[in-house]
Amino acid sequence: MPIASLKRGLGQGLYAEGLHRLISACVLGSLLAACSTVEIPETVASAAPEKPIAQQPVKTAATIIAEPISSTVTYEEPTDLWERLRLGFDLTADYAHPSVSRQLKRYRQQQDYFDLVTERAQPFLYEVIEQIEQRGLPLELALVPFVESAFNPDAYSHQDAAGLWQFVSATGRSYGLEQTWWLDERRDPLESTRAALDYLEVLYAEFDEDWILALAAYNAGGGNIRRALKNQKNQASDSRRSRFWDLNLNGETRDHIPRILALALVIKSPAEYGVELVSIPNERYLYPVTLTNQIDLSLAARLAEFDLGSLKQLNPHYRQWATPPDDTRTLYLPDRESQRLTSALLTLDSSTLITFDRYRIKTGDTLSAIARRLGTKVDVLQRANGLKGSRIIAGDSLLIPRGDISDSQFETIARDSEETQRPPVSYTVKRGDNLWSIARRYNIRSEDILQMNNLLDAALLHPGQKLVLRNPASRQSNSTNSD
Repeated sequence: MPIASLKRGLGQGLYAEGLHRLISACVLGSLLAACSTVEIPETVASAAPEKPIAQQPVKTAATIIAEPISSTVTYEEPTDLWERLRLGFDLTADYAHPSVSRQLKRYRQQQDYFDLVTERAQPFLYEVIEQIEQRGLPLELALVPFVESAFNPDAYSHQDAAGLWQFVSATGRSYGLEQTWWLDERRDPLESTRAALDYLEVLYAEFDEDWILALAAYNAGGGNIRRALKNQKNQASDSRRSRFWDLNLNGETRDHIPRILALALVIKSPAEYGVELVSIPNERYLYPVTLTNQIDLSLAARLAEFDLGSLKQLNPHYRQWATPPDDTRTLYLPDRESQRLTSALLTLDSSTLITFDRYRIKTGDTLSAIARRLGTKVDVLQRANGLKGSRIIAGDSLLIPRGDISDSQFETIARDSEETQRPPVSYTVKRGDNLWSIARRYNIRSEDILQMNNLLDAALLHPGQKLVLRNPASRQSNSTNSD
């Protein structure tokens, strides 16, 4: 109908209303037509099985709104372990505490420190992060070895704490870390990490799921933290902040927690603090090789075509020249070397391996009596232990070879024992060394090092300094570490 006729038929008042409805209908029709040609995002289109174009139903605005649109976010695994650490930091609520700011001075522009700990951490950090992530714990926990030991598995303290995580003997044993004449698992980078995380989780549960208090208890002991909490008079004003900051604790523990958090801040923004972090690839470095027989570490290194010194650095828990007898053990090696050793062990005749027992000499023992009791000969004990006579000392240890040993095998024992047990005549101090770590590494007393080098007890060592560790003409006596 022409608009003029509509106007006459409806009257002037109804004309405007009719025109308005007509225009609205046209606009709505246009919108629906436009919606029928809207491009469907690929994520939506791929949600249903593909059909020929002619069979696909036309999607209206209503059906598009009703359909859920996938918002999948692609996650890329970090290629660098520092970045992986940053992504897992979770204790950020305490980063702003003034004590943390004060400890930042300790790390600001300390490039030498970060270069050193990066070099030490590279073989082990991946394994530490893996274990923490598998338990769903905050990755600030991975910084404990940085602060406790500067990531040195040979670190040893006045309080008899050893390894990356600085376990004292009693606590280490209570968390399953074996400590014998043959090995000290407090120095095992993987086993000590397992034990440390077990311990931290126990402390976390004990201290009301407060990680800051758990870390403080790890450093100071749970008893000290419980007493400090009991004596605490003023609760923290901010309930979101750990109660740790208000506790009356010794200076070492009060500094320990801020150092961990300050280190996290530097790792988050290294350039801001004048530090460059050398990249550590986000990939496994250590590959375990299972040993079902006792093996000389020198032989293992030769079979793996690997440097003996490097093998010992990756396996600092073995304290003697060989793995312990009778137990299944593990050697950690890089991928290629672990494959070589595994292949070599498959074809190696185990009867050719020299195995030993250890006997601790008791008061009243004689060499001949020990030989009779253990089914061996006096001359075998003398040759295996470097003894020129029959004099033995109660408390010392004797190695007892199993089976018959040929002259060539005795030569192997002597060479390998010399290579792995005797300290060098002199030693050049490296960054991060201290008197106790050097003494522990070479199984000698720190007092002997002081005496041979005319040093005072409080003497500070510096990189490049040369230390005398033994008289070239003297023989190393057997150590008498307790089981």
